Amino acid sequence: MEDYETMPKLSDAIAAKPITLLPYSPSGGGKTTLWGRMAEYEELRPIYCMDFDLRIDSLRARLDPGVLDYIYSDPYRDTDIQGKAFTDANSIANNISKMDQKYGVKFKTFICDSGTFFMRSVMARVLFLDGGKAPTTTPQLQHYMQAMSLTEEFVSKMCGSGRNFVFTCHEQTDKDEALGRIFKGVDLTGKMANRIPGYFNELWHCEISQKAGQEPSFVIRTRPDNLYSARTSFRGLASIEKQEEVWGKIVKEIGGAK
Repeated sequence: MEDYETMPKLSDAIAAKPITLLPYSPSGGGKTTLWGRMAEYEELRPIYCMDFDLRIDSLRARLDPGVLDYIYSDPYRDTDIQGKAFTDANSIANNISKMDQKYGVKFKTFICDSGTFFMRSVMARVLFLDGGKAPTTTPQLQHYMQAMSLTEEFVSKMCGSGRNFVFTCHEQTDKDEALGRIFKGVDLTGKMANRIPGYFNELWHCEISQKAGQEPSFVIRTRPDNLYSARTSFRGLASIEKQEEVWGKIVKEIGGAK
């Protein structure tokens, strides 16, 4: 007879699972501010950001100076070697604790900001390895296939690293030719737009809410409608959440589950 007391329980596995989030929006939609607000909570910090967009300084206008002390970041751009930004990020995926050792802290959350520029670096590396082709070379089908494979491998490793992982992306507009329906999705190459979101428990659309007589504010969509794809695993999140409140709700829910 099986000993059910010793069998793994889904409730325990869910409670222990780190947050894996893919937020997407047009440029300026609040993606960087969204993950930056994670540093306001001890349960989610310190944070390390792989800064591919080189726009992390936008957090200076949104976060209290003391909160910025919990965010560590390096610029990820190709310098002496074509595709160096990708190789540096991939080395973290292969040995995530190396960043703990480098900075002398135990990082709870890792960020790749953004996935769109990350894929550009992946392609630069793929082209370089194919006979030293320049990054301005028009990629061929085999280049796209290899770049997509490397991206998927990186995301898979980071989502399975045991740390919180956020992979921001830009937004693209698509059309269902059969139905004539317009919908918004993640701006990634080819089939990656459908496959990469599958690695994440959280898929949020970042939006700006504008009401008459009020300053615009950042909100997130956690559930889908006819235009946007979105989903969440957190029971306590509404379909539309104020950005400044969402992490507090998640921390409270995670704490109550333990």
